[in-house]
Amino acid sequence: MRSYDPDSKAWSIWWLDGRNPSVLDTPVVGKFVDGIGCFYGNKTLNGHPIKIRFIWNATHPTRPTWEQAFSKDDGITWEVNWEMTFTPKHP
Repeated sequence: MRSYDPDSKAWSIWWLDGRNPSVLDTPVVGKFVDGIGCFYGNKTLNGHPIKIRFIWNATHPTRPTWEQAFSKDDGITWEVNWEMTFTPKHP
C-alpha cells in the first residue's frame, strides 16, 4: 500500500507479507528526486533492529528497477538482498 503526503512531498510504502497477511509492516518513507526514489524505515529481523531501504529507479523509461537492502549498523553499510528489473509486457 502506498500513500502520498502533499505537504511533505513524501511517500509511505507499506508491505503486506503473504506469510502474515493480517499485519502490515512498518512503512518505508521517502521521496523521488530526478526519477530515483529512496525510502527508509526501521524493522526487526530475527529479533534484531535493522534499517531497511528501498530504491526505485525510473530513469530508464522502459526498464525501471527496484532494490531492497538491510543495514545492521544504522545505515553505514547496506546489504542488497532483492533486486528487480521491470520490462514491458508485449502482446
